Amino acid sequence: MIQNLRQLDLNLLLVFDALMQEQKLSRAAERLHMSQPAVSNALMRLRAQLGEPLFTRTARGMLPTPQAQQMHGHVRQALHLLQLGLGPQQEFDGNAEHHFRICMNDYGQMALLPALLAELRKSAPGVLLTVQSDDAATIPTRLATGELDLAIDYLSFDAPDLRYQALLEEELVVIGRAGHPAFAGGLSADSYQDSPHVAVLPRGVRGSPLEIVLGSAKLRRKIQLYLPHYVPIPALVASSDLLGTVPRRQAVQSGLAHALEIAPLPLPAPPIQVSLIWHRQQEAAPGLVWLRKRIAEVVSRLPGA
Repeated sequence: MIQNLRQLDLNLLLVFDALMQEQKLSRAAERLHMSQPAVSNALMRLRAQLGEPLFTRTARGMLPTPQAQQMHGHVRQALHLLQLGLGPQQEFDGNAEHHFRICMNDYGQMALLPALLAELRKSAPGVLLTVQSDDAATIPTRLATGELDLAIDYLSFDAPDLRYQALLEEELVVIGRAGHPAFAGGLSADSYQDSPHVAVLPRGVRGSPLEIVLGSAKLRRKIQLYLPHYVPIPALVASSDLLGTVPRRQAVQSGLAHALEIAPLPLPAPPIQVSLIWHRQQEAAPGLVWLRKRIAEVVSRLPGA
């Protein structure tokens, strides 16, 4: 690797970033508005300057080496910071084209996106949203590199450069099929613990807020089924003896389509705080300031907010 930045042509990092994202010379050239031979020549120069092969040609395209994958996060973040620092900081124009990348879980998508899209159609028809995976392990890195603009999540991360804005609180409740014996006379802690459950796969090393509460109360669920998402849970419990623990808003909405019993958690549990999360380098970006405000306004109008 290079020891002195003065030896490096920084323009080559734009080529490296495009190749990492596209992994094909032709698509990288199109992305950069360059000819394919010019991109190939730039890659050859970068390899010589860094002393690393960076990519291996395969039948499917340019495969990054482990060194290239390790390097890309840092390069991506540096380019993003340069773009923020040197780019124009104009007022947000909702009629112009803008692309925002946000992440939230499937329940958040179901609860928020219809109202948010209606707001965007009215006030910013030029906005394109991409909803990314809510993989907890990669959220801080994606926010730092600019691959992600905002996250909507109940997790907090050990990353001092992240900023949080509380959006709403979610109360967890227990759902089961109509007539489920666990709900007879009110759902007790023993009935909750002794019944089979469907649960969402854990996210993050600390576990979910529910798991933390159950651990503190020394209660353990009998998990019979793990799912990656919340949305299928009501339909599954409506046709089985499984119990599910979900946000109250989801339970109420799903109760209109399924015959469900709904009960509070049979132990004291604080509501879960859901926050907007972004990187400090995006604190004053006009488009994201505007989007954060719109999301907060839309959430404030949701039923039960």
